Amino acid sequence: MGDQMKLFHMHILLMFMIALFFCNTGNAQRLNAKVTVDIPRLREQPEIREALSELNQKLEDYINGTVWNEEYQDININCTIQLIVETYTDRGSDRVFRTQFLISTPSGENFYDRAAEFTYYARGQSFDKYRTTYDPLLNLVEYYIYMVIAGELDTYELFAGNPFYDRAQDLANQGQLSNYSTGWSGRLDEAIQASDGDHVPLREAKFYYYEGLYFVEKEPNPQYAEQLTKAVVDRLAVLYSKRPNSPALKRFLDSHYQEFCKLFQFDKDRSNIDRMIDIDARHRDTYSDCETRLSQ
Repeated sequence: MGDQMKLFHMHILLMFMIALFFCNTGNAQRLNAKVTVDIPRLREQPEIREALSELNQKLEDYINGTVWNEEYQDININCTIQLIVETYTDRGSDRVFRTQFLISTPSGENFYDRAAEFTYYARGQSFDKYRTTYDPLLNLVEYYIYMVIAGELDTYELFAGNPFYDRAQDLANQGQLSNYSTGWSGRLDEAIQASDGDHVPLREAKFYYYEGLYFVEKEPNPQYAEQLTKAVVDRLAVLYSKRPNSPALKRFLDSHYQEFCKLFQFDKDRSNIDRMIDIDARHRDTYSDCETRLSQ
């Protein structure tokens, strides 16, 4: 980035911080979550249907009523959460449900957990944000919420997600040491990987990606857009050279490959297109079509 772009980034950050300063603290960031709980294999069991009948609403109330972030008050995050409860076992006095867990946001912070487990005793079970003991269900939900918040904040300010990746790691460590440790080793690895040194280029790429779209769609500026597009592709190439099978890289590309044509429209040649084909061969046809569409 040249001096002009550095000055621009400083200007954007300054305006961002001013906006945060003047926000009413009563508008601390909350999530707008829609939760569904499906029991495809347990529908014929009235006791289970009854026990889980209000779980989706209770989780929505808990998630949407919790202040997750006191600092970034003007960033709204919409997400959908789906629990697909497959089986259950009685373990002592606990009823342990085995479930698939999916969370997604419009910006592509999407996570799919194939083998999660949680306990849920009854419809009257209370949810406490300030609990002092490990809760298999709430720790699972909060882990993924922090992963989503971290990824979202990285698109607004470079590395703004750091404290939330740290919180996700803390929850994963608790899970590993609990009596319900299934899956937590992999979740810890995912949280560590998302914020490790190798993935710094991806986090930068996400930030520049949204800046680039701004200067394509909201305030067209070919010079800024071209520089930012190159910055995105450069950083994706760096991560791909080190970690070609990175789940975080795959998640980002799967969420955004169809939008890359917008970034390419001010390019003077197809070098960025060719590089994206190398980085993301699974979507080769989409990138190849960009040149045709942009020349029309």
